[in-house]
Amino acid sequence: MKKSLTGLFAMALACLIFLNMNAAFAKSDVYIEKNGVSLVKPPAEVPGKVHIAGSTSKEKIKIMVKKDDSQTWYDVPLVDGNFDSQLWLVQGEGSYTITVMVHEYDRKYSYGPSVTVKNTQEVDRFSVPTKEIESDAPEITSLAEKLAENKKTDAEKMKAIYDWVTANINYDYKKYEKHLNGDYDNTYGALNTLKTKKGVCYDYAALTAALGRAAGVRVKVVKGEGKLGAFQGLHAWNEFYSSEEKRWINMDTTFGAVEAKDYFDNNDFEDTHRKIEEY
Repeated sequence: MKKSLTGLFAMALACLIFLNMNAAFAKSDVYIEKNGVSLVKPPAEVPGKVHIAGSTSKEKIKIMVKKDDSQTWYDVPLVDGNFDSQLWLVQGEGSYTITVMVHEYDRKYSYGPSVTVKNTQEVDRFSVPTKEIESDAPEITSLAEKLAENKKTDAEKMKAIYDWVTANINYDYKKYEKHLNGDYDNTYGALNTLKTKKGVCYDYAALTAALGRAAGVRVKVVKGEGKLGAFQGLHAWNEFYSSEEKRWINMDTTFGAVEAKDYFDNNDFEDTHRKIEEY
């Protein structure tokens, strides 16, 4: 009897070890673990966007997306240590390396899990959510739907967005003063601007682009040089594509907010703006 019980115990222990080994192997097939982060493995091929999800014991992480010589960092919200985000791959088809970056202190990050995926679908970067242009956020989409209601053309939608942004967002002079002192370690983007109701030129442009894209319009954020009164320097504004008129149209919600002048498709726009780059 004693030998029989010993044999049964040994068999049970062997089964338990086997099951634990299988579970470990199964987990390694689904997750990549490194530096306190557990990342769900995405598919090897993705059609234009990638789903990034997992969990971490760390307080703050970011996602670094790299393709060729292009590198973009994304903020990742954590809910009870879990993260779940969709990232659009806007640098064309091909291979992307996606790495979880773990915050250590100040502006220093260390490497977490990394994966490589192949994007099989070209994406129109002026129509989808991109870094700090969160056109898929519920707060953005609900406002865009309200502003675009009963508007028939792209220009009508964007004029409604222009009017709302210039009337409801205040210029953040404190943030601008930080810029003058070389301090760019601030929070930016469409969603933050909508929540705080203030921002600098880039924030105005990001919110305008997010609302426009959420309303189904192709919208660019443009960086360049602007001139308004005594100000002349780096500036950001928008261009949107009118599918009815088949042309890109300029608009500047920052200048429109701080000056009693319409900067929506005005004839002298190029006298006060010089484009350098767009995205």
